[in-house]
Amino acid sequence: MELEEMQVIWNEQNNEKMYAINEEALYGYIKGKGRSVKHWLELLEWMMIAVNLVLGILLTLDTVQDSGPVYQYVLSGMYIAYALFSVFWRLARKREEVHFPETMLGELDKAIWRIDYLIQQGRSIINWYLLPLLIVASLVMVLNQKPVLALVLLLVVLPGGYLGARWEVRKFHLPKKRSLEALRETLTSSSS
Repeated sequence: MELEEMQVIWNEQNNEKMYAINEEALYGYIKGKGRSVKHWLELLEWMMIAVNLVLGILLTLDTVQDSGPVYQYVLSGMYIAYALFSVFWRLARKREEVHFPETMLGELDKAIWRIDYLIQQGRSIINWYLLPLLIVASLVMVLNQKPVLALVLLLVVLPGGYLGARWEVRKFHLPKKRSLEALRETLTSSSS
């Protein structure tokens, strides 16, 4: 909790400091934190939808234009499928968020839930997204007589993606989550 959100009141009888929370400022602060988390979450979702859809369409057009073999459609189909799945995941997430009350603690719980969702996505993206795509892309490259490129793809992109996703969770999302949980703990302990 920041100092500008609190107002110091001197208790003259006991000569000790007491604090009163400016609830309007605190509620604004919590809503701001919630908007920040929502921004990151929606950016991730829209990027997943757009990038996968564009790549799927471009790969399909390229395969059609070059009269490529049928196995090349598998990769473009996967990208389009991930774009569609991303739309459904976004809709499911938005339905779950409706259940949070529009109170200070409700907004705080919603922000914590969103950051948990981001952390879960960051930790699992390798298993459900990157690894399957890289395996299929590598197989397509091997079948197209580009085994060195397939090997580079698996040896560079896979570890890079894994480390990048872990770094993002550790650097950005976990500190935000801890901060929000500490604020929630402070609010709930002071109200009881």
